[in-house]
Amino acid sequence: MTLKEALQHGTRIIGHRNAILLLSHITSKSSAQIIINEDKILAESAEYFEYVNRHKNGEPLQYIIGKWEFMGCELLTDNRALIPRPETELLVEEALKFIDNRELHVLDLCTGSGCIAVAIKKLAPKAIVTAVDISNEALELAKTNAKSHGLNVEFIQSDLFGAFEESNIFDIIISNPPYIPTSEIAMLETTVRDYEPHLALDGGTDGLDIYRRLIPESFSFLRPQGVLFLEIGHVFVGELLKESGFEDIKILSDYAGLPRIVTGRKGE
Repeated sequence: MTLKEALQHGTRIIGHRNAILLLSHITSKSSAQIIINEDKILAESAEYFEYVNRHKNGEPLQYIIGKWEFMGCELLTDNRALIPRPETELLVEEALKFIDNRELHVLDLCTGSGCIAVAIKKLAPKAIVTAVDISNEALELAKTNAKSHGLNVEFIQSDLFGAFEESNIFDIIISNPPYIPTSEIAMLETTVRDYEPHLALDGGTDGLDIYRRLIPESFSFLRPQGVLFLEIGHVFVGELLKESGFEDIKILSDYAGLPRIVTGRKGE
């Protein structure tokens, strides 16, 4: 089978974009190189057919390939953590504007794959970054991702601030916590529902369980003028920040125009 025939086969089953991504991964060729060399024989055809069928049956492309790009950083991806998404890049971009490559203490809660912590440390190297997750499996993945980029990030296993002392104070706390209401988990796409860890998805009855803990606790662990950055699924999170004493609360929309990020500042 030639590369052209393989691409046509994959396109019929999983779409052109996904098919060419799998071909690029297997052959280590760019999409342009695949097109230019379309008459070449695909030596790895059996592997390619297997990957196409796995994705057809719902397995996320990112887990099949085993890596994905986030903020220009190539990260390992598997079912120990959520797949890094473009919406979370917006969250990191807002935090980077505030950090401005200053020597600030940054805490990434619910770090998962470590995508937020890795991107911040790589793009703002003066920042002192600590990353936390309740899952030891996710932390091992995050550590691997930081190490692959040669980054010095401190990783701590903890249920939010459970492992911290009162003296641990941060300039920025950033988090993409679980925020899908429990009743909506079953309605998610197969690629998410059946493959990504529910621990990182399930936000309780209304999707706000973790915010009700995270927001008031974050207020205590922020310096005066410190800022909390959160990815959200509901604008009501802004009210929770207000109730906890945060000021200058802002809600920002994602590429689809949906409220996706909330920020709030601790006063003097």
